[in-house]
Amino acid sequence: MKIYKFGGSSIKNSKRVKNLSKVIKSVGYQNTVIVISAIGKTTNKLEKVVNTYFFKKSPYIFLFEIEKNHLKMIKNLFVNKNYYVLNILFYFNNIYFFLKKNNILNYNFIYDQIVGAGELISTKIVSDYLNYKKIKNIWIDCRNFIKTDNCFREAHVNWKQTKKKIKKLNNKFSYLTQGFIGADNNYYTTTLGREGSDYTASIFSYCLNAKSQTTWKDVPGILNADPKVFKKTTFLKSISFEEAFELSYYGASIIHINTLHPLKKKKITLYVRSFFFPKKKGTLIKKKKKINFKNSFFILKKKTILLSFFIKKNFLEKNISEIFNFFSKIKILLIQYSSISLTVCLEDKFNNIMNIILNIKNKFIIKKINNVELYTIIHYKKYNEKNFFKKKKILLRQINFDTAQWVLNKNI
Repeated sequence: MKIYKFGGSSIKNSKRVKNLSKVIKSVGYQNTVIVISAIGKTTNKLEKVVNTYFFKKSPYIFLFEIEKNHLKMIKNLFVNKNYYVLNILFYFNNIYFFLKKNNILNYNFIYDQIVGAGELISTKIVSDYLNYKKIKNIWIDCRNFIKTDNCFREAHVNWKQTKKKIKKLNNKFSYLTQGFIGADNNYYTTTLGREGSDYTASIFSYCLNAKSQTTWKDVPGILNADPKVFKKTTFLKSISFEEAFELSYYGASIIHINTLHPLKKKKITLYVRSFFFPKKKGTLIKKKKKINFKNSFFILKKKTILLSFFIKKNFLEKNISEIFNFFSKIKILLIQYSSISLTVCLEDKFNNIMNIILNIKNKFIIKKINNVELYTIIHYKKYNEKNFFKKKKILLRQINFDTAQWVLNKNI
């Protein structure tokens, strides 16, 4: 089977949904699992619902707006819309019911039950539209197939249960399902982390021994830098899994890092192609015997934190393990230390850093700088730094054989 993954941008309005149907028809959809994200910025809007509800304010104005946008899309896609409207209202009614009856005051749990609905709603609309256009597919609820633990917002896949369930799919049919979500043993919705839809696709690829996986985006493939940030970019016909790992880890918004591990393990090729130009081959990510160091990759990651620890007494080596014990849920992007100090540039998705500081502030002098930028060059060659860092202050620099990184203050 082949696996296709379409992000929220590909279905952000009725025009894009119609385009998606043309793409699928042109590239073929037999023996395919199609994984789709929530529509447009729906996840962000549902997060507003969660936040207002959790802090005991009325979330309904935000929820009404989301419902209105989805009903408008249905109106633009179907001639006789009543049946399709009822399908969607079922999921919105479930959200309303949850908001009224829930008594579990756990933010991450509430988040998954509400935000996870975005994918269920979007896939029902797209699946119905494809069948309406004679592109036959079977809509499946991903929660019946991807089984996880109950670590809400960052769930871990139970591979044994998941493989057993996914292998029951008949490879003679085409299926359409959700990205991002799964379910625990109590059938509560869990999510796989933001941008987890790519990961969902690779879970299906792994379990079905897929022929290939394709991620459809609004760009022609992978470039060596974000064209919104850097003026000069180079299109890449192919890169290795190792290079893709590096790009993802340091902040390039191409492929979710968890996506790559299952594909590499089973040597399943991954294509990144444009849903605007489906006939173009895009970029191929595959296992390579030899990595081409010809191209450098430029990555700018914003909204990171620079955190420095200075020892009050004794040497840092005696205390460094204590610091790292607290970093299990924090993504460290750069680290530099000496006998008296430790400095890390990190990403704090779940706002855990203040808890760490409170636990160890008595032993260390701690300096924290918010909203710094991390600039990374992979396959580093000597460049004129002034061209990149105009009007920015370099707080930290680290260069090794292949990778160079700078931590920068915003414009000063």
